[in-house]
Amino acid sequence: MKNLNRTLAASLLLAATAPLGAQTAPTSAPPPPPPSAAEPEVIQLSPFEVQAETEGSYTAATTLAGNRLNTELRDIGNAVTVITSQFLTDIGATNNETLLQYTVGTEVGNIGGNFAGVGDSSFLDESNRFRNPNQNTRVRGLAQADNARDYFQSDVPWDGYNIDRVDLQRGPNSILFGQGSPAGIINTGTRQAAFSNSGEISFRFDEFSSARLTGDINRVLLKDQLAVRFNFLLEDEKFQQKPAFEKDNRYYGALRYEPSFLKRGNARTIIKANFESGEIDSNRPRTLPPVDLITPWFRSGTYQGTWRSNGTYRDPATGQVVNVTAGSPRTFNNLNRATFNPHQLQDDNTGRPNTGQMRPGINGGPDSGRFNPFFNPWIGNFGQQFGGPNAFFGSEGDPQYWLWEIRTNRGIGPNGADDNGIGGFAFHRPGGIADYASFARNAGLPYSEFGVYKNFNLTDATVFDFYNNLIDGPNKNEWQNFKTYNLSLAQTFMNDKFGVEYSYNREDYDNGQLALLDGGRQAIYIDFMSVYSDGTPDGLNGIPHQNGTPNPNVGRPFISDSGQGGNRSTVSERESQRATAFFTHDFNRSRDGGWVRQLLGRHTVTGLYSEDDQRTENRQWARYSVLNSSYHNLFELAPNTKFNANELSVNRVIYLGPSLASRNSASGAYIPRPDAVYSAPSGTIRFFDSTWNSSVDPAAEWINNYYPVGDTRRVSTQSENPANYVGWINAPIEVTDSEASQANRDLLTTSARLNRNKVESKAFVLQSHLWNNAFVATYGYREDSASAWEFSRTSQNSPGFGHIDFGPTYRLRDNPDNSLDVTSRSYSLVAHLDQLPLVGRLTEKLPVAVTLFYSESENFQPAANRFDIYGVAIPAPAGTTTDQGVLLESRNGKFSFKVNKYKTELTNSSSSALNGAWFIGASQAWSGQWVNIFQYNLSGDVGSTANGPNPGRYTYSPAPGETQADADRREAAAIAAWRTWQASVDPRFYAAWQLDTTGANLTRSVTSTVPQGFTITEDSVSEGYEFEFSAQPTRNWRVTFNASKTEASRQNIGGKNLADFVSAYENFLKNQGGGDLRIWWGGAGNETALFQWNNNIGSEWAARKLQEGTNVPELREWRFNAVTNYDFNEGKLRGWSVGGALRWQDSVVIGYRPQAVPNDPTSITFDLANPYTGPTETNYDLWFGYGRKLRGGVDWRIQFNIRNLGARDGLIPITTQPDGTPAGYRIAPRQAWTITNTFKF
Repeated sequence: MKNLNRTLAASLLLAATAPLGAQTAPTSAPPPPPPSAAEPEVIQLSPFEVQAETEGSYTAATTLAGNRLNTELRDIGNAVTVITSQFLTDIGATNNETLLQYTVGTEVGNIGGNFAGVGDSSFLDESNRFRNPNQNTRVRGLAQADNARDYFQSDVPWDGYNIDRVDLQRGPNSILFGQGSPAGIINTGTRQAAFSNSGEISFRFDEFSSARLTGDINRVLLKDQLAVRFNFLLEDEKFQQKPAFEKDNRYYGALRYEPSFLKRGNARTIIKANFESGEIDSNRPRTLPPVDLITPWFRSGTYQGTWRSNGTYRDPATGQVVNVTAGSPRTFNNLNRATFNPHQLQDDNTGRPNTGQMRPGINGGPDSGRFNPFFNPWIGNFGQQFGGPNAFFGSEGDPQYWLWEIRTNRGIGPNGADDNGIGGFAFHRPGGIADYASFARNAGLPYSEFGVYKNFNLTDATVFDFYNNLIDGPNKNEWQNFKTYNLSLAQTFMNDKFGVEYSYNREDYDNGQLALLDGGRQAIYIDFMSVYSDGTPDGLNGIPHQNGTPNPNVGRPFISDSGQGGNRSTVSERESQRATAFFTHDFNRSRDGGWVRQLLGRHTVTGLYSEDDQRTENRQWARYSVLNSSYHNLFELAPNTKFNANELSVNRVIYLGPSLASRNSASGAYIPRPDAVYSAPSGTIRFFDSTWNSSVDPAAEWINNYYPVGDTRRVSTQSENPANYVGWINAPIEVTDSEASQANRDLLTTSARLNRNKVESKAFVLQSHLWNNAFVATYGYREDSASAWEFSRTSQNSPGFGHIDFGPTYRLRDNPDNSLDVTSRSYSLVAHLDQLPLVGRLTEKLPVAVTLFYSESENFQPAANRFDIYGVAIPAPAGTTTDQGVLLESRNGKFSFKVNKYKTELTNSSSSALNGAWFIGASQAWSGQWVNIFQYNLSGDVGSTANGPNPGRYTYSPAPGETQADADRREAAAIAAWRTWQASVDPRFYAAWQLDTTGANLTRSVTSTVPQGFTITEDSVSEGYEFEFSAQPTRNWRVTFNASKTEASRQNIGGKNLADFVSAYENFLKNQGGGDLRIWWGGAGNETALFQWNNNIGSEWAARKLQEGTNVPELREWRFNAVTNYDFNEGKLRGWSVGGALRWQDSVVIGYRPQAVPNDPTSITFDLANPYTGPTETNYDLWFGYGRKLRGGVDWRIQFNIRNLGARDGLIPITTQPDGTPAGYRIAPRQAWTITNTFKF
C-alpha cells in the first residue's frame, strides 16, 4: 500500500481536471449520449451480439465476457476492459503494438512498446519475436495474452481496419475459454454488415514515408434483411531503422441475413458470415541494439580478475614457477588492438611467449598442466566459425571462400600408414571478442560462477547508428499469410427469451522467417586476425605460421553467422465450432410483483458445447550446406556426419566499412549497415589438401620449427612436414541454398514437428439478477477434454547425413499421445447498493451509485504435449485469479471509477528463462564419448582402432608434480566415477534423450537429442490494484484514465524433476570426481566436464534459481495512463478537435546485488530489499483534427497525431551487471507523427 493513497488522489485529480491524461477504455462506463435524429437506425441485435459503441465515446455498456451473452459491464465481477473504435481513432492505434501501452495492466514489446519482452538472462534474444510481433504481450506482469477473434482463439494479428471494438480480459476466465492463456485474452470484434448504406476511405502517412490506405463499404441488398460489407487494407509501413519495413495487405467481407419469411411472431433468424485474407511481408526493426563484440578490442592497459582454481604458472618475466590459489587477484592485459594468427591463439603446446590466448591451460612441454600466463578472457569465437567454410564478403561481388581450419585427415606416419595427423599443424582456430558473460567467467570476476553477468549491448550510436539502421540490412525477412472463414446461425424465440446459436470458424495461417543473424550472433564483431591459416611452421619473425596470407580485412567490423538456425516456419490449420443455447426467465417481468418476485428476479441459463481442433507443422532449416559427396570424401567425414554439422555449414562473414585498426576507439566510426543481400553461391574455396605428395622418406628426420629451440619435440619426421603434402589449393565448392527451391528447403530441414491439439468443451453458466437487479450472481462450470498428438524428426535422429524423411511415415499417430480432462469453475457476485432495500435509501443522497464486486475464476492451456527431463508428461499450465473491488458511477451517467484488487497465480507455465537447455543431454553425451575414448584407448572417434596413433588423445598426461602413474590413476578414477554415475541415472533420462553412453556399443559416437516436447516450466504470481476512470462531462469532451500497481514474481523454475537431476549431477561433478573428466584430448590443461557444464548451462542454471522469488523481468510497480479529447461543435473552432495522452511508468527493477552466504562459499543470495532500478518513463501524445462536409454529402476529416512528443533517440536499461552497471538495453520509443485523411459517405 506504499504511496497508494497519495498516488490515487493525484490520479483522480489529474483525470477529473486535465484534458491531458492517458489510458484505455474503462470497464464500466456511463452510457453514451442519445443518437440524434439524423443518425441511422441501429440494428436490433440478438443476445449473442454486442454493438459497436456510438461514435464519440470511449465507453462501452455491454460485453459477452460475463456469460457468453450480451451483458452489462457493470453486472460482471471479472476484470474486463472494452476499447471502443473512437478510442482507437483518437490515439491512432491499429494493433496490439500501438494500443496496449494505453491499457491497464498490459505491456507490449517491439520498437514502440513499453517493454522488451526478452527476459533477463545473460543473452537477450529477440530473434523469435519478428514473425508475429502482435503476440509479444504481457498481462499483469505474468505471461503473453491469447488473441481471440469474435471469441474464437486466433493466431491472426488483428488490425483496426475491420475492428469495431477490443475486449481485454485480464486473468483466466473459463466462461470465455476453459483453455487459453491464464494471463488473459485480447478479443477483437470484427465489423459486421449493417442495414444502412455507408462508406469510408482513409489514407495515412508519416515521417518515415509509410502509407496506409483502408476502405469500408457497407451496402443493403434487401431492406432490413440482407446486407454486405467489404473492407480492405493496403499498408506499406516504414521505420526509423532503415531498411526495415512491413507490407500488410488484407481484404475482408461480411454478410448479414435476417430472412423475413422466417420471422414468425416473436421468433427471428440471423445468419452471419465473414471472410478475411491477408499477406504480410516484413523486415521488422530491432528493439535491442546489437551485442557489443567490438569495443573491447580498443581497450588498453590492464584489468583485474581472479585465478579460478588452485594451481601454478610460470612467470614470463622471471621464469619462476608461481603458486596461486582460487580467488586470488590476477592481472590481465587488455587487447589494445592486438592482432593474432589462428595458430598462435590456440597454441597451448609450445610454451612460446604471447601464445595460447584462447587456452587457459598448457597441454605440452615442461609446463603441461600449468596455467597459461598469456590467456586472455577477452578472446572468444570468430562468429559461428567451428571448422566449416567461410564466405568472406569483403567487397562487392561473390565471396571468397576459405577453410580456416586445416584438416589433416589424410596425414601419414613415419611408416607411411595413415595416422590422420600432420605434426607441423596443431589445433588452430580464429578468434573474436568474447561476449561479456563468457569473459566474466573466464576472467574469474566476482560471483561469475553463478551466471550473474550479462552481455553488453552496444550503447554508442556513433559506433553503429542502431537508431537509424538495421544491423541485418535487407538480409532478414518475415512473412505471415492467412485466411479466415466464419459462419453463424442464431435463432431466438419469445422476444429473445430463448435462443440457440451455432458458429463455425476456420483459420488457415502460416508464418516464417529467414534470418542472417541468430542467437548470440546478433552482434557486431571486429576482425583482428593478422593472417589466414596458410602459414608454415617456420613462420615469420620467430612466430610460427605468421607467414600466412595477410588478411586484407584486419581491423574491419563484420557481422556473421552460419545459417544453422534462425530460419523457421509455422503452418497452422484451426477448425472450431460452437453451439450455445440460453433460456431467460424473469419472475418479475411485469415489474409490479411483490417482494418475493423481486427477490427471485431474472435468471439466464446458458449452455455451451464447443470443439477446437488445431493442426500445426513447425520447421527449422539450415540456410546453406555443402552436400556434394566429393567434398565429404576429400575430408573423409564420418558416415554419420550430418549436413548441418559445423564442417558443412557456410559461415557468411560480411564486412562493414573500412578497417578501424588505425583508430584509438570505435567511437565515431559510424559503421555502415549492409545494403545488399548477401547470398552464398557455389564457387571456389581455398583449403589445405592433406594428400601425401612427396617422394621423400616419411621416416626421414625433419626439424619442426613450430616448437622452440631446445624443445625435444622439434626433432620429428618428414611425415609431419606440411611441405610434403599437396597443400593449399583452390577447388570448386558446391553450396546448396535452401531458398533455391522447396525441394532444397526440405533437404536442409533440421527439425520438423507435427502437432495436433483437440479440445472438446462443455460449459454451463447461470446468471441471476436478484432483488430488482440489486444482486447479480454468475456461476460457471466447465469441462474440457484436451487431446494432443506430436510427431517430430530432426537431422540428429535421422540416419546418414541427417536428411529428414517426409514420406508416408511422417505423420501423426492415430491415437493421441496425451490427454487431459480438466474441470474449471468461475463465479462472481455483484451488489448494486443503491438498488438494495434499506441500503438504497441510505445511499440515495450520495452523488454516486456504489457497486461492489467479487470474482474467482480459473482456466488452463491444452498443452498436452509437454514433457520433463524424464519424458514424463507435465500437467497443463493453469491459472487462477481473484478480483474484488468497487465501482462508483455518477447518477447522471457522466462519470465512472472502478478499483479492482486482484491476485493471479500461474502454475506449470512454459518458460524461456533457461538458455542452453540442450546441454543437459549434450553434457552426458560429450562426457560419455570421452569416457569411452579413455577407457578403450581409442585414437580417433568412437569406432576407431584401440591403442592407435595419437596416444595423447586417449591418455591423461601428468599435471605439474605428477608422474605418468599419477595421471593414469586420475584417468582411472574419472572413468570409474562416470561409470558409477551412468549406472545411477534414471533410465527414463537416457530413453528420453536417446542416449547410449555405455561402452557396449563402440561403433558409433555418443549423441543426444532433446526430447520431443521437452519444456522448462515455472510458476508465477501477480498481486496488485487496477484503477479505471472514465468521464464524458459534456457531449464533446471525453476523458479516461487508468493506473495499475503490480507485484509479480516467479517460483519453481524448471520443476522438481529437473531441479533434482541438476542438483545430483552438479554434486557428482564437483564432489565425486566426475568433473575431472577431460574433454578434447587428455592433456593436463584441457577442458573438463565441469568446465564445460559451467560454461554451457551450469552458471545459467545457478542464475535462474537465484531469481526464484524475485520480480519478473522489466516489472514496473506503478503505471498510469490518461487520454482526453475535446470536439468543438460551435463558434470559430467548429469542426476542430484536440486531444492528448500521458503515459507514465514507474522505475523498473533491472537487477539485484549478489551477496555471499555466511559459512557457505558455494552459494550466494540477492539483496532483494535494494534492487537496481532503471529510470521512470513519461510519454506525451498530442493530436488535433478538423472535419467538415464536402459536396455530395461527404464528411471529410483530417487528423494529425504526434506520439511520444519531444522524445528523442535513447536507450532504456533492462538488465544489469552485479555492480549495478546497466548491460542490456531496449531502444526507447521516439517522437513520431502521422497524418490521417478520412472520407465518409
